[in-house]
Amino acid sequence: MRSFPLYPGILAISLFLVSCAPPVSQYRHYYDALSIYPGTGPDPALVRTIKKAKGSYPDRDMILYWMDSGMAHNVVGQFADSEREFRDAERMERRLFTKSLSRIALSYQTNDLVLPFRGMPFERVMVNLVNSFNYAGQGDWNGALVETRKIREKLVRYNRRYPKATLAGGHYSRSESIAQELLASHNIPSNIHQLNHYTDDAFARFLSGVYQEAGVNSGGVDYQSAMISYRKALDVYRKNAVLYGTRVPTFVVPALLRATDAAGRIQLRSRLVRAYPSVTWVRESTYEKQGHIVFVGYDGRIFHLASNRIVLPLPLFGTLSMVSFNVPRAVGGGTSVSDYRIDIADDRKQTIESVRSEEAENLDAIGKTNFQDHLKRIVLREAVRAILKTTEEVIAQREGERYGGILGYLGAMVLGDAANVISDEADTRSWQTLPAAFNFAEADIAPGSYWITVTESGGSGHVLKQRVTLTAGQYLLLRDVDGR
Repeated sequence: MRSFPLYPGILAISLFLVSCAPPVSQYRHYYDALSIYPGTGPDPALVRTIKKAKGSYPDRDMILYWMDSGMAHNVVGQFADSEREFRDAERMERRLFTKSLSRIALSYQTNDLVLPFRGMPFERVMVNLVNSFNYAGQGDWNGALVETRKIREKLVRYNRRYPKATLAGGHYSRSESIAQELLASHNIPSNIHQLNHYTDDAFARFLSGVYQEAGVNSGGVDYQSAMISYRKALDVYRKNAVLYGTRVPTFVVPALLRATDAAGRIQLRSRLVRAYPSVTWVRESTYEKQGHIVFVGYDGRIFHLASNRIVLPLPLFGTLSMVSFNVPRAVGGGTSVSDYRIDIADDRKQTIESVRSEEAENLDAIGKTNFQDHLKRIVLREAVRAILKTTEEVIAQREGERYGGILGYLGAMVLGDAANVISDEADTRSWQTLPAAFNFAEADIAPGSYWITVTESGGSGHVLKQRVTLTAGQYLLLRDVDGR
């Protein structure tokens, strides 16, 4: 935990106190039910758990409920039901994109919990990424492509607004300069104009290329578009290596070389071959005659939010008052799954192909960075609220002393304390049923029937077996889920 330098005379009072609230009960039961049974898939109790907990979601948190319910249906393979829940979440999120000014004003008197949950940008984007797996799981590769394209549109729309972020305005903004000076004096970062680092999604870009190539049997394949998707994926993965310390997956360049060659971009293909001389790849003429197993692993648990309490001194009306407020912080998150080995065997149980997965999307790292970008705005907002409340309480106490004697003074203190108890609470809502990471692998084999064995390294170490039949040019989505 990072601490902030404070005035020495009030160090004991001004500690940055931490309260780490565990996930609410429905998440504990969710992960208790997140069990894999060979041949049967995840326990359907996941869906029942979320449905039973629906009454614990306030009306303003229905987007969060639909996110959780959509994820539960997706994990157990109920793709159409998951798609429906995610559509409801998206529909509500679009309606909330333009905030109600009256609600914002009310939030300045209380806290962000009075506002409907919308989720952070990475959470809203993951609705579409996971929903693309719903379409892919039903063999609708065009529908899956539409979902990944929505991600780019969303991120462009979100990031256009970030530099223009403002407070509520009016008399609330009068406390902004005071709050900024107070926070700056204690080296607490706050910036409502903080730009968002999460401007593009590498895995979504890569999946767009996969989904575009998967249209080969319908005659809708566009190698030029697939090439652009893979090329952009490589650019974003390189950026992610700097931002999040993640590796560029080795599966990106072979796909880019194949699509570049199929698109007739000979010069670009030559430059790529020179840049990556050790990379092996297959020409599209051979590739389209094979069947393709697309594997995605859902690994671990993403972080959740807990509450941090900050207490700072603020001179008001000739006296030293204490300003206190709570802000969220990211807690936990991660996975013990390292990778998966996908073994493909023929009817004689002879292994003819083995591939290993790689991390394709570190959601925990992306989400924590995205949260930190937003935290700088949250800290300033909470400081403004705290200054407003503290000022009102000091005025109320003075008025009580002046006009109401001891009873009025005590009454003002009671009202002020009650207002603090009600409003001094951090918004710790988040989409906790997301995995910490997505793994990816692709196996390309001759048409036929096979036994597929997925062996997990780390995590629960379970083994998943499945019988599949593939035709030329056919794509098949295969998934594994481990919440450890």
